Amino acid sequence: MGLRSWINDLRAATSIYSDVKSIARRMFITNSVDSIIASLGVSVGGYSPGVEPRTLAMSIIGGGVAMGFISAMLGVYLSERAERLREYREMERKMAASLRGSIYWKAARLIPIYVALWSGFGAVVFPLLIALPFILSRMGILSSLTAYYGSLGVGLLSMGILGVYLGKVSGENILHSVARTLAMGVLAILLVSLLKVAVA
Repeated sequence: MGLRSWINDLRAATSIYSDVKSIARRMFITNSVDSIIASLGVSVGGYSPGVEPRTLAMSIIGGGVAMGFISAMLGVYLSERAERLREYREMERKMAASLRGSIYWKAARLIPIYVALWSGFGAVVFPLLIALPFILSRMGILSSLTAYYGSLGVGLLSMGILGVYLGKVSGENILHSVARTLAMGVLAILLVSLLKVAVA
């Protein structure tokens, strides 16, 4: 199946199942927030003046890739595939005929891939961005402390970007939406910081 054919079939499938785009959006937002908050937690919890930047970078990237690829992509793909196949087989049962090769058959195959790709995108990309300052520190471009604050800044900026997106999707005031998502990031930083002090 060529890319153009895949895109055309996907468009046809999403026109039949109107819930697909909203499901993909929700999975993207949910897994993006999870990955950003987890990355901020690793950055705050793992940082100390003498820590090796590579250790923090790989911890953030490793968690993001594992969660993004295994959970956010493969896990979502398998669950969405099961739901679409159930719908497809139920339709075949009601019509008492094989629908193989039809748009419904194509939808059962393509929609899970579409949703899984959106689901995993943010879960992988945002941790890579949050780890970037530590990579630059490893290369000698940034100091360890600058990399730490840079990582937190990238994480909060990422939460703000998600806030803008959510504001546009919901039609709410964008500033209010950004404030809510930023508050989540700040809360995560504060909680991990307090926990770090408590167990020190």
